[in-house]
Amino acid sequence: MAKLKKAFTWLFGNFYSTLSICWLSTLVIQDFLNTDDPDSWNYSIAILVFVALALMLVTDIITYRRKIAKKNL
Repeated sequence: MAKLKKAFTWLFGNFYSTLSICWLSTLVIQDFLNTDDPDSWNYSIAILVFVALALMLVTDIITYRRKIAKKNL
């Protein structure tokens, strides 16, 4: 249980912005799949949310790598 707590602390400490926007992508997928005839708005919102999620993930990875590099100096 202590290892699990340590893992969640590390995950939320380093990738908080990605995890905080991750719920938005699940809502978009749920709405997209429940729509019988998706139109261009549904497609564009889904694409934009996943691009935002990818950008947040890249930003978090860069920040994490900088933090590790600064720690190792």
